Amino acid sequence: MKLEAIKEILTLPTSVMAALSLASGLFLFLPNALLDKLHLLDKVEKYGFYVGIAFILFLSILLVNLIINVAKYLSNLMDKRDFYAKAEERLKSLSRYQKAIIYDLYTQYDNTLYLSIFDGAVTELKTKGFIGRLTNQLPVSNVNDPRFPHLLQPWVREELSKNPQLVEEFKECFSELEELI
Repeated sequence: MKLEAIKEILTLPTSVMAALSLASGLFLFLPNALLDKLHLLDKVEKYGFYVGIAFILFLSILLVNLIINVAKYLSNLMDKRDFYAKAEERLKSLSRYQKAIIYDLYTQYDNTLYLSIFDGAVTELKTKGFIGRLTNQLPVSNVNDPRFPHLLQPWVREELSKNPQLVEEFKECFSELEELI
């Protein structure tokens, strides 16, 4: 029973841990005159040792949680920066057919196009995060070749918008392979 209670205390959210740390710290470090007015001076003398241990424990857990959260935030920030830094490289590494699909999506007014779910290039583009499927349920007219609406991811559209040479390369691929899409 006591072990479960300790486990629950150790897994409290950071904000609760900060509040407990602040409260126990105030209990320990407030001036005696103020503690006397709050009728807590005798409690500090009686339970000060336990509150001190709790303060150190709560403060330690709080600091560890804050360090972990800041590290995760910075890691995500760096991953995002690397993702966008390598966007052009990822787009250039696509096959000619995949570039044609991307260009066709890019030229649509809403960046949406019905694409076959049995097309390996479409599946690869979806898996690698270049496009996304808008729905998983849709009545189809041809069960042998179901087509679902797919959306061009915003980062792909932004990368193409700021790089006209890349758009030209994709346009050439689209001109060659337009009938396959």
